[in-house]
Amino acid sequence: MAHPLDWIDLGRVGYEEAFALQLHLHALRRAGEIADTILIQENPPVITLGRSASEANILRPREELQKLGVSVIEVSRGGDVSYHGPGQLVVSAIMRLRDRVSSIHEYLRLIEQVVMDTLSGYGIQAERVDGASGVWTQGRKIAAVGIAISHGVTLHGLAVNVDPDLSHFGLIRPCGLENTGVTSIAAITGSDPGLIDVRDRLLGEFGRVFEGPVRPSGVDVARLMPAPKE
Repeated sequence: MAHPLDWIDLGRVGYEEAFALQLHLHALRRAGEIADTILIQENPPVITLGRSASEANILRPREELQKLGVSVIEVSRGGDVSYHGPGQLVVSAIMRLRDRVSSIHEYLRLIEQVVMDTLSGYGIQAERVDGASGVWTQGRKIAAVGIAISHGVTLHGLAVNVDPDLSHFGLIRPCGLENTGVTSIAAITGSDPGLIDVRDRLLGEFGRVFEGPVRPSGVDVARLMPAPKE
């Protein structure tokens, strides 16, 4: 029997508020109270530090980042330093791993495949790069991938550059890699398809790659979301 994939789109929301919701959903999934769920969001400018992150990969003083409106937070995913901001589609997959794959490695490869197949729909030939996470095209990174697993259920996921401010990636050393170019769908194709269009294509690929029906979630998000910080 195919396992369904529910999805929730939060729109633009603070990273920390969205992560608090992700933790609620993770607990519900562990308890078997909800199906596997894909959480979609767009964030204000934020630099996230993964478990293996080095402060040296943030290339500007915290005071300067604050003036630019860019916050910095530590997160529980694997990996190093990443940037999220307007024009980027951030997708967190909350899945019971054993229902979908036989290993973490397989799961990561499938997540990357979802992104590559989505980009193919825009005429972008994307690929993996040995020794580097995420999805690349023309020697530049177009999507970041970073996950965490707790009690057999996944957290975090991926971020696709649709049409973000690419200059903000110059504030960091993405994923700790030297001389890493970053690009976007809009930069390559010359037009911004919009987050909704990319979201819909991505959800379709999730359903195809993970072999399950994709449907809107019935979870009462308003009840679970924390109040925004003042």
